[in-house]
This record gives sequence, structure tokens and C-alpha cells, in this order.
Amino acid sequence: MWKDFNEQQRVTRILQGSLEHDRIAHAYLFAGPRGAGKKAVALQLAKSLLCRELASDSCEACADCKRINGGNHPDVHLIEPDGASIKIEQVRNLQKEFSYRAVEGNRKIYIVDHADTMTVQAANSLLKFLEEPASGVTAILLTERVHAVLPTILSRCQLLTFQPLPPDKLAQRLIEEGYASPVARIASQLTAGLEEARKLCQSESFAQLRNQVVQLSEDILNRGSYALLTIQDKITGQDNSRDELMLVLDIYLIWLRDILLWQSDRRDLIVHDDQQDVLAKQALRVGRNTLLQHMELVLETRRRLEQNASPQLSLERMVLELQEG
Repeated sequence: MWKDFNEQQRVTRILQGSLEHDRIAHAYLFAGPRGAGKKAVALQLAKSLLCRELASDSCEACADCKRINGGNHPDVHLIEPDGASIKIEQVRNLQKEFSYRAVEGNRKIYIVDHADTMTVQAANSLLKFLEEPASGVTAILLTERVHAVLPTILSRCQLLTFQPLPPDKLAQRLIEEGYASPVARIASQLTAGLEEARKLCQSESFAQLRNQVVQLSEDILNRGSYALLTIQDKITGQDNSRDELMLVLDIYLIWLRDILLWQSDRRDLIVHDDQQDVLAKQALRVGRNTLLQHMELVLETRRRLEQNASPQLSLERMVLELQEG
């Protein structure tokens, strides 16, 4: 129900007002960072349009609400990237599907997740669909990179911008829900929304990755071979996905920033607040300029992984360069 979406009140107020006055646009573009709740709001809008019991909201109990929650409503269609992109065949299949009448009522809704990944052909095909909207059809496009969406598509959508939830408020919500403070504080730095942060906190591997980062930081400063062994045995050697390896780098960046905060006597801002003894010792062993160089090396390694470089070789190279610094 709309009352459950406190994190994006500006967006939800606009959508609720449109529902109440029957002024739903034929196409929306939800833009904002990952984890900001774009897909959840899109599904809530779909439920509010199709709910049999409530006008302008969802009852969560009728057949339509339950089907949408279960991902199997015949009049709500979700398109996601097939591999790295959304292809023209996917858009054509959508257009074919929407040439038929709605199964349950007089409205159909389609949601295009990661709309910025559409191929040029797919985007042009969707553009024709947007230029000649059928009665009762609502399009909801989602993107983290609004600048990558074709201007011609952007001009035909009502743009709603989702704001990231401030990390301190996000961490507070997670702690109130019963998650451990250290894990909640780190998750709040890595995500922009409550749903994504919860998933991290609930992941058994997340706390392990964080512990591995703390161990890796010690091994790097000791300048021995243990850092490479940590990479080989505990990180790349554990069949961690590329996303999990990205998390390792992101957590390490937060760790390095915490050392800087300790040196600057801003300890109230430290994320790894349960590791202050370790941070204090490391803060005495490494200078500010070196820390900044280390952060740049970690960012460079992250860019390599994004470009599909070998994870093990990239991380081993990073460790060796960090130890040289």
C-alpha cells in the first residue's frame, strides 16, 4: 500500500494525486540510484490501477494484487535485459502481446527495467509504441542512468526522480528492524534503498566478506605474502560472483575512508564502529597521501572488473601495487 513507501514521499504523492484525479500518464520514467525502490513503486502503481477493492491504492488481498505480487498477472508485463541489453525481439513480443485486449479488465501495464540498456533497434521500436499509445496502456520505464535514455523517449514520458535515502537514516531503520549495527551501517553505505540494504544484511556471505576485508587490510600493511593468499583462498577462491567481488572493493574503500576519518578525528562518522581498535593501529602505520593513493588503486581495480578483466589477476595486481605504496 502507498503508506508503506515513506522513503520516496515526493514521488508517491505525485502518483497518488494522479490516481485520485484519474490523470495517469500513458508513460512514466522512474530515474534514480539502485535500491531506491523504483521497481517496488512501479508494481505498487500497477496494483493501484488494477486493484478490485480499493480505488487509488492496493488492498493486497484481491486476486489482482496477489497476482502482481506473485509476478504472474496476465495484464502486467515486466521486461528485463536479456544478457547485457534489452533486445528488439523483446519489444516486438511486448507489442504483439499488447495488440490483444486486456485479460482481466480494460488496462494493461508494462514495466521496462534498466531501460537505458535497450539496443538502438529496441529503443526505436519502443518509441513508436510510445508515440501512438493505446487506450488503457501504461508504460513504466526504470533507469539508473537517465542520461543514457534516448531524448526522444525521455520527452514522451513523465519523469519522476527517486532520491537515495540518507545513509544514517537507512542504517537507523535497519538497526530498528533488528540487524546488527556494523552490518547495517556498511549496507547503508553501499545501497540507496531499504529493500536492497535488507538483502545485504540478510545475506550470509555479506558479513563474511566484511571480515575478509578487515583481514586483507592487515595483510596488505604487513607487506608479506599473506595478502595474496587471502585473495586466492578466501576471496577469489571461494567462487564469489563478480558482484560479490565488487562488494569486497566497495567495503575496502569504506575501510580506507574510516582510517582517514580516524586520522581527522571524525570518529563519529566511522562506519566500522566495532573495529576502532584495529582502525587506530592502522591509522598510525599509513599516511594520508598513501591512503588516498590506495583508494585510487581500489577504484581503478573496480573499473577493470566492470570491463570484464580477470577477477583474480586484477585483485592480485591491486594487492601488489598497494603493498608497493
